[in-house]
Amino acid sequence: MRKALRPLQQAPQTSPIAEKPARSRLDSPTHSHSRSQSVENLRYLPYDGPVSPPSKPRPLSIAISRADSIRAPTRDHSARPLSTHLEQPELKSFQKSSTGHLRTLSKFAESGTDEDFAIKSPEQQVVGLNGRRRLQRTEVDRGKKSTSTWANRNWMDQQRQFLQAYEYLCHIGEAKEWMEDIIETDLPPVVELEEALRNGVTLAEIVQTIQGQPLRIFRDPKLQYRHSNNYAHFFKFLSEVELPDLFRFELVDLYEKKNVPKVIYCIHALSWLLFRKGIVDFRIGNLVGKLQFEDHELEATQKGLDKSGVSMPNFSGMQANFAVEPEPEPEPVESEEDRIDRELAENEEVIVDLQAQMRGALVRIRLGNLMQELWDNEHLIMDLQARIRGDWARQIAYYRLDMRRFAVTLQSAARGFLVRSRLQGEEQYWQDKEHQVLKVQNLFRGRKARAQVQYTKSKIQCHEHGIRQFQAAIRGALERLRVCDRYEQTRDTEPAVVHIQAMIRGALVRQQVDREWSELKENEPQIAGLQAASRAMRVRKSLRSDQESLRQYESTATLLQAAARGLLARSKNAAVQKKLVSTKVNWAGLQSQIRANVLRNSLRQLQEALQAEVPQITDLQAVARGGKMRSDVADTLSQLHEQESVILSLQAYIRGFLSRQRHFSDLKALQAQTPAILDLQSSCRGFMQRQRTYETLCELNAQEPETVDLQAVARGVLVRMQIGIQLGQVEEHEEAIIELQALTRGLMIRQKFVEKKQFYKENMEKVIKVQSFIRGRQQGEAYKSLTSGTNPPVSTVKNFVHLLNDNDIDFDEEIEFERLRKTVVQHVRQNELAEQYVDQLDIKIALLVKNKITLDEVVKHQKHFGGNVGTLLSSKDISSKDPFDLKALNKNSRRKLEQYQELFFVLQTQPQYMARLFRRVRDQNQPEKDTKRIEQLTMSLFGLAQKRREEYWLLKLMARSLKEEIEGCATLQEYLRGNFFWAKLFSNYVRSPRDRKFLKDVLGTVIRENIIENEHLDLESDPMQIYRSAINNEELRTGQRSHRDPNVSRDIALKDPETRGTFIHNLQDLRDVADQYFSMFEEVLHRMPYGVRYIAQQMFEELRQKFPYEAQEQLLQITGHWLWKSYIQPALLQPQHWGVVDRGLSPVMNRNLGAVAKVLSQIAVGKLFGGDDLYLQPLNSYITEAIDRLQDLCSNMINVRAAEAQFEIDEFNDLFARTKPTLYIKLADVFAIHNLVIDDLPSLCPSQDDPLREVIRELGSAKNNENELLHVSATEITLTLNPKYHEQEDPDAAIKSLFMETKRYVLYIIRIQTGANLTEIMCKPVTPDDEDRWDALIREEIAVQQKDRSRKHSAVRSSAASTYTADMGSNSVLDLDYPTLKQYCLENMVQLQRAGRITHTNNYQDLLNAIAVDIRTKHRRRIQRAKELDGVRTTLSALDEKAHFLESQLKSYNDYIEQAMVTLQSKKGKKKFLLPFTRQYNHQRELKNSGREYRFGSFKYSARNLAEKGILISWSGYHERQWDRLDITISSNQTGVFEIQGSQGSLMIPGAFAEIPLDGLLQAQFDNHQFMNLFAEGARGAATAGEGVARVNVNLFLHLIFKKFYRDE
Repeated sequence: MRKALRPLQQAPQTSPIAEKPARSRLDSPTHSHSRSQSVENLRYLPYDGPVSPPSKPRPLSIAISRADSIRAPTRDHSARPLSTHLEQPELKSFQKSSTGHLRTLSKFAESGTDEDFAIKSPEQQVVGLNGRRRLQRTEVDRGKKSTSTWANRNWMDQQRQFLQAYEYLCHIGEAKEWMEDIIETDLPPVVELEEALRNGVTLAEIVQTIQGQPLRIFRDPKLQYRHSNNYAHFFKFLSEVELPDLFRFELVDLYEKKNVPKVIYCIHALSWLLFRKGIVDFRIGNLVGKLQFEDHELEATQKGLDKSGVSMPNFSGMQANFAVEPEPEPEPVESEEDRIDRELAENEEVIVDLQAQMRGALVRIRLGNLMQELWDNEHLIMDLQARIRGDWARQIAYYRLDMRRFAVTLQSAARGFLVRSRLQGEEQYWQDKEHQVLKVQNLFRGRKARAQVQYTKSKIQCHEHGIRQFQAAIRGALERLRVCDRYEQTRDTEPAVVHIQAMIRGALVRQQVDREWSELKENEPQIAGLQAASRAMRVRKSLRSDQESLRQYESTATLLQAAARGLLARSKNAAVQKKLVSTKVNWAGLQSQIRANVLRNSLRQLQEALQAEVPQITDLQAVARGGKMRSDVADTLSQLHEQESVILSLQAYIRGFLSRQRHFSDLKALQAQTPAILDLQSSCRGFMQRQRTYETLCELNAQEPETVDLQAVARGVLVRMQIGIQLGQVEEHEEAIIELQALTRGLMIRQKFVEKKQFYKENMEKVIKVQSFIRGRQQGEAYKSLTSGTNPPVSTVKNFVHLLNDNDIDFDEEIEFERLRKTVVQHVRQNELAEQYVDQLDIKIALLVKNKITLDEVVKHQKHFGGNVGTLLSSKDISSKDPFDLKALNKNSRRKLEQYQELFFVLQTQPQYMARLFRRVRDQNQPEKDTKRIEQLTMSLFGLAQKRREEYWLLKLMARSLKEEIEGCATLQEYLRGNFFWAKLFSNYVRSPRDRKFLKDVLGTVIRENIIENEHLDLESDPMQIYRSAINNEELRTGQRSHRDPNVSRDIALKDPETRGTFIHNLQDLRDVADQYFSMFEEVLHRMPYGVRYIAQQMFEELRQKFPYEAQEQLLQITGHWLWKSYIQPALLQPQHWGVVDRGLSPVMNRNLGAVAKVLSQIAVGKLFGGDDLYLQPLNSYITEAIDRLQDLCSNMINVRAAEAQFEIDEFNDLFARTKPTLYIKLADVFAIHNLVIDDLPSLCPSQDDPLREVIRELGSAKNNENELLHVSATEITLTLNPKYHEQEDPDAAIKSLFMETKRYVLYIIRIQTGANLTEIMCKPVTPDDEDRWDALIREEIAVQQKDRSRKHSAVRSSAASTYTADMGSNSVLDLDYPTLKQYCLENMVQLQRAGRITHTNNYQDLLNAIAVDIRTKHRRRIQRAKELDGVRTTLSALDEKAHFLESQLKSYNDYIEQAMVTLQSKKGKKKFLLPFTRQYNHQRELKNSGREYRFGSFKYSARNLAEKGILISWSGYHERQWDRLDITISSNQTGVFEIQGSQGSLMIPGAFAEIPLDGLLQAQFDNHQFMNLFAEGARGAATAGEGVARVNVNLFLHLIFKKFYRDE
């Protein structure tokens, strides 16, 4: 609350805290009075700084001052506040830090006192280093007694670690300030400095600023390898300024944060070097004691240091290393004031002591007088104090209440003003940005709408068929609904509609008539004239024609007319007269009827006219009614107005009566509820009283601090009075009490000692166990300090130096690993050749079964292979340990092989080259054979991914190729249609035993339980196939022709009850098998090989970056479909080839697997079954559910960590690895890869200065290299891969060699002599015992070397000391005596110290740290080798299993070939008794008489008999009446071949002969051929499905053959 306001005037506190340092006894003539100490003696604090330290200002990340730097630049850092020391609470907050130094500080803060850390006097500081505490023991430590010498010197180690931790943090601030002064730019805080330096931009800017020339600095917010160019600028600058390598850091030290202190050390050294050379006029400053750090910054800074486990560099020796002399300061001129100050300072102690005595005397005099007066007036003082306290408390309470009300009011007003201002500002801002906001909103809405549309499209595509059907159904329902509604509405309004239509027609007709009439009226004169003219013309024309005709008969016509007129007139008159005379007519009735008709017509016309004027008449009537109603209302109002007074009085009477009635009823109700009302009133009074009590308690609670303070002050006064009285009594017997306390302590200590001694004797076994546990714990701590500590002591290094030895296990494991790697490569090639042979043999047998080839061809192919699988490849071992036979190579040939090593290293570690090659191969559309060869060469290049390094780079290659292929696709559909080379490489990669094991876990149980063990399972989903299979089974079972017609449509077939039941059952089984697969996949997903999941993750990420507007669900669907198509589907369709099952599958099993794969493929694609698979649409509901299930599986599958973290490898490992990678490869593959690179070099290396071009240029032609290396003995060689720049000379080679030699000497020395540190050991004199131990060590080393030489292998194991020499069999050290050894070691250490490699300031700890690093590296190598051995053994075991499987498969094929010709007809039952004189009996006698016998039997049937059985359908050329005289003979003399002969009596019918193989009949049945033609013309002995002589039913014919030739009778 108070932070938002300006400081207000503070009220006096209950116990005021002094704002000034406490005064000494002689500082003031008056005494200081404290209300909390009324009568007891006052206590004066000694000099200890402020009693209550002022509030510490909150600094920036690091508050530093450059006041002590030499000729610092103009950047001002003095504005930042300083803190001279770290307080104890701050140190305690470091207990959760990951940094060892900070945790050490926290432990000291918990166990130590304020005196251990606080700087309370100038004597506790180091002279010349303000804020740095001196390394000295406190008074408390001096008074303590310890039982061990280690505890006596522990205080120094603790304080030394405290100072080291603090100084390192200061050195980071020094480096940061120096870099800011150089580049004149603010850098991030220290906690973010490591991350800010990793991109190298700041280092490059330093170089650019110092050199004054612009550099190409790569800047990108995301850290990537191109930032190493910035490092290159900095390293080049270090070389130019000749900074020694001792101070330089490696790329990985900063890029991977492996040794950040080394980077800070390098920056310090660079500042000193530049200052010494005069390049800059200032050097880095000394900020020790001037920095202040926040807790979270200290913790974040040290996490990386503790994790890396590196040692802290020595920052203190910079000045000595660079020999920078401090600038001479001018001689000071002493003035009179300075002389006085100097003399006073010289006699300061005497003066201070005199002043203290004088102040003490004066204070004691004043204090005695004062205390006497106080004792005389004690009762008055107490009364005054009570009154003052009461008045003070009231003032404080009133002041705080007023301030609280004022603060609340002011804060509320301020908040309101701030909120209104902020709202107005925001409103004005958004009004100003209205156009941009609208534009952004439109863009966002458009993007969102497009994404939604795309997502909807993808969903619609997945359910396109179902949506179309649903839309059609909805449209039909809506249309029918609209038609029904329209029909109902039309029926309801039919009369009105007809009437309206009639009125509309009438109105239209009248309108048209009126329009025409008005037009005619307008043109009446012209029309009348026209009509008159027309009539006149027509009349004249007719008159002229009549006149012309009449003129000819004018006289006759005249006579005839006259006669006719006369006759007519006479007859008419006579008829009228006769009628009038003969009839009686009611002329009056006739006239009345005429009048009625006329009147009705007039009324009808009037009604029609009125009907036409209905709206106007209605309006008129409404107006009339309204007028009448208004006149009535006006009359009523006028009458009411006249009686207004009477009405008002009547209303008043009525209201009074009603009010009295309500009042009486309320009173009656209240009287009835009097008890309840009384209870309510009492409850209300209680509630109000509780509210007042609660408010009083709230007010008291608000004043609780003041009340507590008042009570505490009162209690304190009483307690101090009691303590004062007791102290006065105790002072009288002080000496006796001290003596009694001493005796009591002694007695208690002796009793405790006796009890502890007795307890130890009783629990001696437990004590021994505890001691052993402690020793083990100490040993563990020592090992921990070795592995993760920064500066391990000499004893620790000595205890674990034996870990550097290569024992028998290490030696044997290394040899075994190399042997197994060679064996794996050999077995892989053996299995590849054997698998190719078995696959070809499988094809041959399949062709034999289908009668496509003869048995001779199969046997001929079989003879090319003999023995076991191992004979396919020569059993020669891969070449010896040497990569090639040096006797067969000259210097040039050896150089060529070394260049090939460089080439293969570049191709492995730079995946962009091979990725471009893969894309080139795809663009060229090379043949399958060439593509397969490139695939094999690529796997050979990466050593078949046997080791972790090769697998890592192979995955990187596939990921890079995947990325380039996706970037080259414009649309997602183009990517889906692509056939990429990396996918083929992936298929080869996943054929490892690890992937086979996973596929067996996923698919093995499903296939074994549902496909193999369930032999009766049939997953056929085509109703037509099910229908025909039912017919075939029925005919084979009964031997009679089925009554069902086989040639029907699928819809009719599905209506068959048996077919429909089987169809539904098959779909249910298909769904269950697919669901079981998904369940198993979910269960073992976590065991999926990392490489597969990594490639899937990279595919998803690249697709998401390339197509950001595509729905992630669709991209996940694409990833899942790729995984299914490339990884799981091949193993599902051919499980015997992938090790999923250990036996072959029958055609029915393969067909069932195909049906399951079809359903799973549809799920992987993410679409429902459409019109192409009409009869699988009932599974669409399950497909929809499974698609969502697959989405979740894919999401979990791609959730893997980075490859670098998985393999613990990155692109820099090969640069600093001790063991170079090796590659086993055939020479033919070497030259093939060389030719491949040369052929596509422009595509692989677009740039002319590409490093690969340089390597290829040095190699030359592959043909020439092949001729040069023609004499190499081994077809397969071992190449040790090296980077291209491995031949660069190392300027520090001599120093490094000297350092290695010195480490070797030190290892021998620390095994002979012991000491606290290396300096102490080297300074110890040599005793006779030391020489005896040296002689024993020499004898032990010589014995071990002789034992190694006696082994069958020529290699010699490395000992702990021989680890640091290239010649492990060298005895140069063992030939020296021990004094000479120490002399050589000291000389080397002096040379290394001069070179700056080690320093004496840390007792040459750098040598021990280097040895500890070597021990840790040796241990990691053992662990890695064990993992690699397990992996190689597993691979070799899987290869052996595959070889056994191939051998068993090959044996089964051989057995099948041997038994194929005798299996079908080997079973014959008992010979059936033939009835005499039957057709078969006579046939057998004829065969026997003629000397013809068939091996497997012969049967003769009449054509009529076969026709009655349904076997014979027709015989061209013979009528059915002749079939009684036609015979058909079926004979077999060869396995699987049947002779069909037709005869008439004893005579053979010409051309009626055919040889039919059983395979042909089975193939015809498999192809669903219902009939077969025999005796075809033009081809003797053939049976075809085309035109022939005889036509038979295939199923019934097979039934007859099986019955007669293959079944026991």
